[in-house]
Amino acid sequence: MTNDQFKIQNSKFNIQNLNDRRWAMGWAVAMLALSCVPYLVAVWLAPDGWHFAGIIVNPLDGHSYLAKMRQGFDGAWRFHLPYTPEPHQGVFIYPHYLALGHLARLTGLPLVWMFHLARLAAGLALLMAAYRFILRLAPDRQTRRLAFILLLTASGLGWLGVLFGAFPIDLWIPEAFVPYSLLTNPHFPLGMALMLVILGKIGGMGDWKVGRLGDWGVGLTALGLAVVLPFGLLTVWAVLAVWLGWQTWSRRQIPLSQLRQVALTVLFGGPVIGYDYWVSVSNPAMAAWSAQNITPAPPPVDVLLGYGPLGLAALLGGWHVVRQKNRTAAEWLVVWWAVVTLGLVYLPFNLQRRLITGLHIPLVILAAVGLTRGLHGHRYQRAAIRGVVGLSALGTLAVWTLPLLGLLSPPTPASLSALFFLRQDERQALEWLDSRTGPEDVVLASPRLGIFVPEYTGARTFYGHPFETIDARNRQAQATAFFRGEIETVTPVPDFIIYGPSERALGKAKGLARHRKIFEIGETAIYEVTK
Repeated sequence: MTNDQFKIQNSKFNIQNLNDRRWAMGWAVAMLALSCVPYLVAVWLAPDGWHFAGIIVNPLDGHSYLAKMRQGFDGAWRFHLPYTPEPHQGVFIYPHYLALGHLARLTGLPLVWMFHLARLAAGLALLMAAYRFILRLAPDRQTRRLAFILLLTASGLGWLGVLFGAFPIDLWIPEAFVPYSLLTNPHFPLGMALMLVILGKIGGMGDWKVGRLGDWGVGLTALGLAVVLPFGLLTVWAVLAVWLGWQTWSRRQIPLSQLRQVALTVLFGGPVIGYDYWVSVSNPAMAAWSAQNITPAPPPVDVLLGYGPLGLAALLGGWHVVRQKNRTAAEWLVVWWAVVTLGLVYLPFNLQRRLITGLHIPLVILAAVGLTRGLHGHRYQRAAIRGVVGLSALGTLAVWTLPLLGLLSPPTPASLSALFFLRQDERQALEWLDSRTGPEDVVLASPRLGIFVPEYTGARTFYGHPFETIDARNRQAQATAFFRGEIETVTPVPDFIIYGPSERALGKAKGLARHRKIFEIGETAIYEVTK
C-alpha cells in the first residue's frame, strides 16, 4: 500500500468514526430528552393544591441527595446527617453533591433544577464514554450499533416476573441498568462513565487518552470515581486484578505498563476509600448510619429475570468470545467484567448489592456480540435481534412508566404518591421556616414530611430516613406516637414542630397548647417548642 493509499483509507476510517459518533450523540440526546418526560408528566399530574417535589425514582434517597445539596448551598463542605437530631462532627464525604449545592447558590438555580441538570450532563458523559468504549472494542458497525441501542433501551422481564410473585432487579436497582440510572440521579451515570474511562485506558482500547496527563490521568479518574462512587472503584480493581492475572497466565508475561496504571489508581483512589472506611467506624454518627445501611444481594432468580433476554444473549456472546481463536484482550476484559461483578454481588458482607453497579454495560456488549457474531448466518438471527431488542425495550418502558402509576392515586398522607408531592401550604410553611432555622435546629414532623424538611429549610429533622436517621426505628416510633397523642414529648426535644394534614392523619397530638404557634397557613401550623 502506497503512502497516498494509506492516507485515503485512514481518512475514510476517520470519517466513518465521525459519522458514528454523530449517530451516537443523536441517540444519546434523544434518550436523555425522553428521560425528562416522566418528570414533566409528574408536574402535569400534580393535583390542585399540591406541588410536584421533583423526584420520581426512590424518593427517600432522591430527597436525601437534595438535602446534601442544601448543605452545600448553605456553604458547607463537610457532610452532616440531615435526618437525625443528634449533633455530630461533619465528614468529607459526598463532595459532589455539596459542590452542586454551592453551584446552585452561585447560579441562583433551585436545588432540584441543578440536580436534574447534573443528571443529564452525567448521563451524556456516560453514554458517550460507553460508545467510545464500544467503538474501540467492536470494529464492525452492526455489533457496536446494536450494543449501543441495547445500552440505551434494554431492561429485563420485571413486568412479567411480578405476575409470578418475583421482584426482578430491573424494577428497583437503578444502578444495575443504564436506562434506569439515566432517570434516577447524577452519581450513578457519572460513576459508570468514570469506570469506563479507567477500564478503557488500562484495557488498551485504542488511544484512550485522559486529557494530556497520560497515565497520571487514569489515577485522577480513579480519584474522581472514589469520591463519586467508591464501590465502583472496588469493582474496577477486582475486574482488573482477575483480568491481568489471566493475561499474565495465558501470555506467560507480566503486563508491567498496565500494572503501573493500576498502581496509580490505587495511589489516587486508595486514600479516599480508606478515609471512607475510617469514617464509617470511627465517627459515631456515621457508624450508626452504616450499621443501618444494609443492602443485601437480590435472590439469583430476581437477577435472572431482571436481565431477561439480554442476559441470555450475553451468555451466547460470552461463549462465542471464549471459543473463538482470535479473541482479543479487550474482549476478555468484557467477559471478566461480567463474571467478576456477578461474583462480587454475592460476597458475604452488608453492602453486596452496591457492587452490581455497571454490570449492564458488559452484558449489552456481550449480547450484541452473541446476536451478531454468535448467530452470524443463522436463519433466525434477524428474529432473535428483533426479539431481544423489542422485549428489552418493553422492559425499560415498563420501568420508566411504573413510577407514574404511583402518581395516579390521590396523594393522601398514607398513600405512596404523598412521597412525590407536597401540599402548597406545607411548602409555604417550609419556605417560611427556611429563613428562621439553621443547621443546628431540629424539626419534628410526620415521617412523610420529615423527608422534605432538610432540603427546604436547612434544618435537621427528628426523623426522615430509614438509614440516615440514627436509631431510625425508635425515632420513627416516637414521632408517630407523638402525633397519635400517645406521648407528649420526644427525646431529644426538637426546636420546632410542624402540624398539618400529614400529622393529623396519624391521630390527635397532645401538648401542643404549651408550645407557641409562630406560623399558620391553611391547615399547616408551626410551633416553637418551649423547653
